[in-house]
Amino acid sequence: MNENNNFNGTVLGNVGDAPNTGMGPNPSVESLEQPVPSPTPVSPSPMPGVGPQVGAPTPSPINNGLGTSPEQPGPAAPIGEMEPTNPVGPNPAPAPAPIAPEPVPPVNPEPINPTPVVPTPTPMPEPAYTNPSSIPTPGSMPGFESSSTIGTTPPLSLEPEGQPQKKTNKTLFVVIVIIVLAGVGFGTFYVLKYTNLLNNKVAKISIVPKNFELEVGASVPSGNNADYATVTGTDISACHVDTTKIDTSKAGEYEFVITCGETHRTGKVTVVESLNITLKQVVKSINETLEPSEFVENADGLTITFVDEETVKANLQSKGTYPVKLKVKNSAGQEKEVEGELVVNEYTVKGYLVCSTVPQSVSSINAQKVTSERFAIADINGTNSNDFADIAYEEVTYTYTNDVDYQNLKTKYQTDKTITIEDLSGEATFDDSNKSITFSKSVERSELETKYGQDNIAKYSTLRSYFEGQSYTCIYRKADSMGTTN
Repeated sequence: MNENNNFNGTVLGNVGDAPNTGMGPNPSVESLEQPVPSPTPVSPSPMPGVGPQVGAPTPSPINNGLGTSPEQPGPAAPIGEMEPTNPVGPNPAPAPAPIAPEPVPPVNPEPINPTPVVPTPTPMPEPAYTNPSSIPTPGSMPGFESSSTIGTTPPLSLEPEGQPQKKTNKTLFVVIVIIVLAGVGFGTFYVLKYTNLLNNKVAKISIVPKNFELEVGASVPSGNNADYATVTGTDISACHVDTTKIDTSKAGEYEFVITCGETHRTGKVTVVESLNITLKQVVKSINETLEPSEFVENADGLTITFVDEETVKANLQSKGTYPVKLKVKNSAGQEKEVEGELVVNEYTVKGYLVCSTVPQSVSSINAQKVTSERFAIADINGTNSNDFADIAYEEVTYTYTNDVDYQNLKTKYQTDKTITIEDLSGEATFDDSNKSITFSKSVERSELETKYGQDNIAKYSTLRSYFEGQSYTCIYRKADSMGTTN
């Protein structure tokens, strides 16, 4: 029977050297020559690490197409198509007839069910002859692995897939960053320098307070913010001055606040005891002596000194009209600086002829205006004559009907050392008893001759006759009675 099937050891080679497939000891050659008995169904038994096993059904008679009986051994089925069987001991049972294996899906093994489940038998395919030399080795057999790996999860590979890595051009990246930073910097510079986005160009307001003095009983200046401060960057008339802390009823230092928008500054006002000084013009001959008290009327109780005595002595050496600064101090310690006038002439002045216009009302300033011409009279020829001594003044006096207006102007003059009324501006003298302010300027003889005529100004008599004819009122005052208030 073995010859008819041509199934001998020559075809299989050295079977004893075949590798162990994991299914028990390798069968010997003699066992391969024995007739294969009919397979006996084997009850499946659970195997650790493997899902439920299924017992092989009883095979039906095999038709090999050669007329052999079932008892005769048929060709061996391919080992790769056999289902794995339980491992057997040293004396394995006869191998059952080959059964077509069911494909096992590649899934993770399910938990072991202690109770085996017998599946429905699958019809056995018709056997076919296979060359044993074509049987794959256990290591390459699909679906079979080492028994030690059954029931385990294959290790996951942590190696990245072999995809080509993109290379980054670092130089290009740095260049792009530099270009972006340069663009941002230029944009910031342009916005700050050439646009008004961050600069509203709000004018800066500057306030410089003016500190000044007021005498006890004087009125606090009102209606003119310029008396209190110098303001730039806005209209000073829009500012507000708070003088509620100033008390002129008693001597002391007080503060005022001037506010322009959100900017404010604080100034100081010093209220002092009244120190009214009445000054008078002093006329001296060349090299004549001069005392400081001669410039002040009612100098009793006052200490009067020259601010610059050396200058006064020098002025007495030549003909002319000179200002003289004096420092006056009372017994209470109050001190005040005033300015008198010194006239140095070749002759001794007896007195002055003063011719004045009729008072004219000036409604815009609540005052009356009087224009006067004042001429010095002296004995020029030594014959006891009353000649014009070449000293003349033109004066304009404003007498106020409102004491507040007068005090405001006087306070301004004390601060600024100048004052403006109508078209006249400059230094002035103040007479508190009459509430009058006088502007005075000297006039040269040549100018008087052109304006009034040479003969009309020759001497006292011709001067008086001419001006009284022009509706002026003329009076004569001795030299020691001429005075002004400062």
